[in-house]
Amino acid sequence: MTASAFTYILASQARKIAVGLLPVLVSLLALSATPTCLAADKPEGKADLGTLIRDLSSSDHTVASKAAQGIKDRGPAAQSAIPALASAMKHPNEVVRLTAIEAVSEIGPEAASVIPALAEALKDKDPMIREASALALLRVGRQSPVAIRALVSALGDENRRVRDSAILALVNIGEAAVTDLIKALESRDPAVRVSATTALGRIGGPSVPALISVLQTGDPHTSKAASKALSEVGGPAVAPLIELLTKSRPETSKLAGETLAAIGAPAILPLVDALMKKKMP
Repeated sequence: MTASAFTYILASQARKIAVGLLPVLVSLLALSATPTCLAADKPEGKADLGTLIRDLSSSDHTVASKAAQGIKDRGPAAQSAIPALASAMKHPNEVVRLTAIEAVSEIGPEAASVIPALAEALKDKDPMIREASALALLRVGRQSPVAIRALVSALGDENRRVRDSAILALVNIGEAAVTDLIKALESRDPAVRVSATTALGRIGGPSVPALISVLQTGDPHTSKAASKALSEVGGPAVAPLIELLTKSRPETSKLAGETLAAIGAPAILPLVDALMKKKMP
């Protein structure tokens, strides 16, 4: 075999090998490129906040609720969405309204500008939205007079969960809510008076004078609630209860005694001391 023939055969074999390997090489190149392509095509998991804010006003409730959820998932980082969330609380769809309120709650105190919108949402026809609004006011407007007044108004809500949420929020607000709760004791609505009494009892010390006054009224709706509330307050209520026990009309005295009995150990020594002094000439 001549050298040129041998060279020709080698070249032919090389071409056959290259052709055979071509699909393999193409596959390998594709695989090596795949991570880059996937990285380019893969969504970041969170849509752009600006897009979510735009979608929040969509008349399509599916689009708007998805946007509200996306904003909610961002928590405090979604502060720029606060005005849009306030508007979304009036969306025709209840899911959008509810999720917008929950998103505001996740943002926290930085969303204080929506307190008036949350106060309005406490009047929503949907009880779940009213409940969420009460809890959001706890997180967003802890010391806001607007928030406190709105929560006190919700104490008369027909739905028990809404009332309980309003009580929880007011109790967590604490002493700043006492003045408005005392005013609520004058409401014509028994449910408001009872709920306000319950909240005052859970707040504790600063509420004692108001609860003692309720106990003295003889109101069948609130006097029992005041007794229970004072028994939960405990120690700070003992002295004024002993005074009621020894100086009030029989009905009030009886209720004061029952309350002291419910307080238990912290009331025993002061009560014995008071009774002994009363017997002394």
